[in-house]
Amino acid sequence: MKCAVSDFDRTLYIDGCISANNLNAIGAWQAAGNRFIIATGRNESSVRMFLEKYSIKPDALILNNGAILLDGTGKELFCRTIDDHTAREVLWYLHGLGEEGSGVSMRGGKVNVLSSSGATTQKTCDGQISIDQIHCLKEIVQIHRRRKDVPWIRELCARLNDRFPKISAYANVWNGDIVAKGVNKSAAVEWIARHWGGIDEIRVIGDSANDLQMIKDYNGATLRNGDSDVRAAASMIVEDVAEYLSMP
Repeated sequence: MKCAVSDFDRTLYIDGCISANNLNAIGAWQAAGNRFIIATGRNESSVRMFLEKYSIKPDALILNNGAILLDGTGKELFCRTIDDHTAREVLWYLHGLGEEGSGVSMRGGKVNVLSSSGATTQKTCDGQISIDQIHCLKEIVQIHRRRKDVPWIRELCARLNDRFPKISAYANVWNGDIVAKGVNKSAAVEWIARHWGGIDEIRVIGDSANDLQMIKDYNGATLRNGDSDVRAAASMIVEDVAEYLSMP
């Protein structure tokens, strides 16, 4: 049995859709007795709507850049949270950097922490709070910062990694994704390889910094639109997920 792990945004979901070519390839892959897994920086609710829309039934979901792993039924297999003190320090630090506000994904939902002026660049979620209310937040799995400035996001993540030794920050185009140290998609794939029997081959594909480690560890592929460092690390560059799945 083979197991394929695909990033979601810009890898499987491109320009606002999942192509029929990719959908057909996923169906054929699973029909042949193989497993298909989506690995994303998104939380569960934000990816579920796409799974329902496109009738995709992955065998597992790697969420929040590897902080949460769910099986195909939605049962939690593991969860890694940021310790409360560190999470609050990071949120206060981000609060002083601009008017974007921050998103906070927790084990059971997501809220937006508003800027001092009450603004946020985060998408609507389960609620909004002020920075003075963050002491109420528990079991934080990921903190998000969004600005339509790729160099700024990359620099932010570099500063966060230097400043906070207990977190890992990933630059994902316009998004800075912050998780507990050691959390990444590759570690989740390793858990699957260790605990699921009968897997003879693991294939991984992605395009951004949060995919880089699993691409290195599993000799993975990327697309032509992948980040330059990801393209440099990938074993091959393919046209789409369908092409990768169709390879013998």
